Amino acid sequence: MSHFALIVAATEELGIGVLNNLPWRIPKDMAFFKHATTVIPKDSQGQNAVIMGRVTWESIPSKFRPLDNRFNIVVSRNTSYDLKLAKAENTILVDSLEKAFEAVDPIQHPRTFVIGGAQMYNLAIQHANCSHILLTRIKSKIDCDTFFPKIDEDQFRLASHQELENYVQQSVPEGIQKHKELEYEFTLYLKK
Repeated sequence: MSHFALIVAATEELGIGVLNNLPWRIPKDMAFFKHATTVIPKDSQGQNAVIMGRVTWESIPSKFRPLDNRFNIVVSRNTSYDLKLAKAENTILVDSLEKAFEAVDPIQHPRTFVIGGAQMYNLAIQHANCSHILLTRIKSKIDCDTFFPKIDEDQFRLASHQELENYVQQSVPEGIQKHKELEYEFTLYLKK
């Protein structure tokens, strides 16, 4: 099993959701998420893998499921859960995070991202192979009922903006950004 990244947007209090949905809509963050999880490293082939829990899968509008140009792995303890797909192309259902990692072929899936929700993040951040955390930090105060785990600064360090751009292979707006009343910032944490 190769290294993998977590990708998330979270408030200063690490809030990530409310009532099983994102509590904000930030188009530039959605575009960043799509690019980061889709672009493959140079000299690679295939497509990246995205791992998510059932609730996260259900929170994606059905017209956007599965996430295109990515190998979608949905984790549910219910092995007969219906993904409600006309054809299950590029999408599989597994019953644990470890089985999700086993389903990733490092040659066909150069990068792997855990994209939510809270339970998946809690398990994944403790995993020895969790090497990157792409965190869009929402600076505005927003009430949430679901949270991302605390980032242990003994294990992860805040990367430079250049390291973030190198990882996602594109220029990323630096510093605090604004969308309507929301302020946010793109950051990257690296395993020490």
